[in-house]
This record gives sequence, C-alpha cells and structure tokens, in this order.
Amino acid sequence: MKSKILVDYESYMCSVALLEDGVLREFYVEGQDMNRITGNIYKGKIVNILPGLQSAFVDIGLKKNGFLAAEDMLEDRTALARSGAVPTRLDVKEGDYVLVQAIKEASDTKGPRLSANLSIPGRYIVYMPTIDFIGVSNKITNPEVRDKLLNILVKNRPDPHCGLIARTAAKDARKSDIIEEIEYFANTYISLLDKFRSANGVSVLSTDGNLVFRTVRDILNSTVDEIVCNDTAVAARLNDYLRENLAQPVKVTLMDDADVLKKFGVLSEVEKLLHQKVELKNGGTIVIDYTEALTVIDVNTAKFTGDTDHERTVYEINCEAAREIARQIRLRNIGGMIVIDFIDMQDPLHNEDVVNILVEETQKDRTRTRVLPMTELGLVQMTRKKTGSEIQSLLLTQCEHCNGTAHIQSPAFIARKIKARLSEIFADRVSTAAVVSVNPEVFAKLSRGDWFKSFTTEKYAGKLVYLVPSSDVGPDAYRISAQSSAILSLPSSAFLVT
Repeated sequence: MKSKILVDYESYMCSVALLEDGVLREFYVEGQDMNRITGNIYKGKIVNILPGLQSAFVDIGLKKNGFLAAEDMLEDRTALARSGAVPTRLDVKEGDYVLVQAIKEASDTKGPRLSANLSIPGRYIVYMPTIDFIGVSNKITNPEVRDKLLNILVKNRPDPHCGLIARTAAKDARKSDIIEEIEYFANTYISLLDKFRSANGVSVLSTDGNLVFRTVRDILNSTVDEIVCNDTAVAARLNDYLRENLAQPVKVTLMDDADVLKKFGVLSEVEKLLHQKVELKNGGTIVIDYTEALTVIDVNTAKFTGDTDHERTVYEINCEAAREIARQIRLRNIGGMIVIDFIDMQDPLHNEDVVNILVEETQKDRTRTRVLPMTELGLVQMTRKKTGSEIQSLLLTQCEHCNGTAHIQSPAFIARKIKARLSEIFADRVSTAAVVSVNPEVFAKLSRGDWFKSFTTEKYAGKLVYLVPSSDVGPDAYRISAQSSAILSLPSSAFLVT
C-alpha cells in the first residue's frame, strides 16, 4: 500500500489529507484564527469545587473554565508527584494552582476537559511523566518487535515511575532515535515544572504546535512515500523537520500555489462529508444523524435489489455499509457514543461477519474505538475517543433561520402565530390596522389560500391587515407593525388580507 500526505496551506485555512492507494482516509482542517487547545499544557487556577461530582472548574485563561475530574488529578498537587494510582477524591481547594493539560476541546455548552496526568506525544513515543506504565501501540502486532521496543523503553526509562508508550512509527525507527526522543521529553518535563513554578498566575506553558506538523507527526508512517505541499515556506520547514526526525526523509513535493485538494480529488470528497446521506457502491445508503449525546447511523437498501435471496442481499449491503461507516467515522472525526442500525438479518453468522468487518476496519483508525456485539434488534453500539472537533463543526456554520435544527417552521404555523399576535394587537381597540412583513417565499404561500379566513368574521370588522414581502425577514420569522392611522404607506406588493 502506498500513501500520500497532502498539505493545502491558505492564508485563512490549512488542510491536511491522507490518501491510501488514492483513497481519502483522513482529513483535518483548521482555520488560521482557530484556537485549538487539545494537547496544550497550562498553569491553571481552581475556581470552583464540585464535591458531589468530585471535580473542579479550572481557570486556564479562556472564556470558559476547564473541567477537571478526580480520576484525572494528581494525588500530590504541591510536589507534583508521579503516581499511577487513580485518585477518588480531589485534594485541592479554591485558589490552588495546578499543572493541567487540555484533553478535549470546549463545546457550545461545556468548557474544555482537563487532566493533571500529562501525556506528551512525540514521533516515536508518548511520554507520561505522572503515570507508571510501559507499553507498545496495539498497531504493532509482531511479538519480536514488541519485545524489542519494550526492552528499549524499560532500559531507557528516565524515572522509575514515569510512563512510556512506543508509537506505531517506532517499529521502523533506529534505537538511537527512540532514546534521543525519550531524553528530550524528560528534559522537556523538567523545563515545564520550572515554568510552572516561575509563572505569575494562570498561563500557557506549552502548545501542541500547528496543524501541519502535529498531523504529519501523527500520521507519517512507513507507507507514506510523498508529501505534497502548495506553500514554499511550509514545504521548506517540512523538509527540515523530516531531515531531523527521520533516518530516510520522505520526499516533499512543492506544487507552489496549486490547488492540491482539487488536483487529487479531495475537495469533492470533503464536500460529501458534509452530507447526511452517503451512497454505497452497491446502491445502498447510510444516513448519519448527529445529536448532543450520540451519533446515529442508519443503513438502508435504497437502490440495491440484489438477487432473489433476501438474506444474501441484506448481508451484502450490511457488509459494504460496515466498511464505509468505519471510513466515514474516521474522516468526519466522529467521537463519543455511536449507534448503528443495520438492516435485520436472520442468520447469526451473518451478524457476526458484519460486526467483525466493522471491528477490522476500525482497527485501522489511529483513534481508540470499541465495538460491541450486535443486539437482537440489529443495533451495534460503539465508542470512539473524542479528539478535536468533528469535520461538520469546522466546515459548517449554524443556519441563522433554523438555529441548527435543519428545519424551518411551516407557513401554516407561521400564519397561526401571526393570527395570535394580531389578536393581541387588536384587543386594545386603539390599533385599526397592522402591516405584517414576511419572507418573500412565505408571502407567496400566505397570500393565497385560506390562511387568514377567520379575519373576515365580525370579530375583526373594521380592522385592516396587510401582508408585505420583505427580504430582510427570515423564512422562520415575521414582523408586525401596528397602526392607528387610517393613512398607510405601503409598497405596491402589499396584499390586503382583510
């Protein structure tokens, strides 16, 4: 398998894509004005303790305070002692300063999630100064390679109580490069402690770098044979980075000012990621719905008819859907709880096959996932660690009319609300007329039919109601101006309701 990394650098937005055999597998985007904080390390201040939840809110200098739970807290905050034990209570008080790392971005309703157990990722290892653990990435399956890496980590552990994890890239690295990175991060942590002690109040002690180098560090592996970049300065920095960190640097190809995303067909693929419905190659579809608590994915037969064997037809759709779902979850960076509604199958072995395909495909994902067996209702529950923001939150903005519901109110309901408001206006016996401004599309529907038939009754005798189209009014709203004068200034498009 050959892989290629694309770096599209613009003055307002930066994108990084991973292609495997020409197929888009990972895509990351970040606005130049975007303040991503995951991975950043702070000197924070405890501002509020929540005893019932064994957690605290921490001021780290942002608009929203961070959330720190007991299980993510060091046992000895003053000495910043390193311990692998998981605390069950918070040993802090309001006003204390703590060394914390952002492990989850803030959302519209919640502040960032914090941890006092630092995790510093490098090219070959992850250094955890406060957790007593030695491990190797699950992506490395060769027993001999795993043993070799474990031996290197154990022998070169800078402290008997710190933690080290060999990353996937370590399997192809020189021993000297791994040791050098371990020593570098050990010194980095000492420097962090010095900064923590000397910092005057809440402050940022370390950042995780920009999107390009953070992503290249994480997704660069032995299958990547080329990095294509469209910015001269970024390409030069990439060459320097690869030369310093790789024994055999990967080729960096400069396509100055070229639209690399369009050239390699990525732009059209990314646009599809913003759609709710995904077409499968065999004619079936999957529909992805997002909620506050979880993501729901529904599998449908759609255009696929298969042969006369219904069970076989459904089985083929579900298998193809399982592969595409794993790809979509990875591309869209969907995190948290995910529920998949596969089409019902009668054969238990078919159910197992579909789940096994899903498990196998999600194992290619660098982000930790967990897939549970299929239920009797044909549902599969899975979880994926939340890392950064989902693609739709980065490339879509909230509709100013529907407020994110993807729906607007019907003309019938708008008419009903208008009638209720007019009843209030005419109840004062002072107002004799009302001008109702609505969106042109709503006007076209309300100006015909029986929407305001009740206004012809004696209840509104002598009252004038005019409907006026206005592009300044959204399709989900209306504006009413009450009048007590018999002389009105109206546009020629005004429609007399009654």
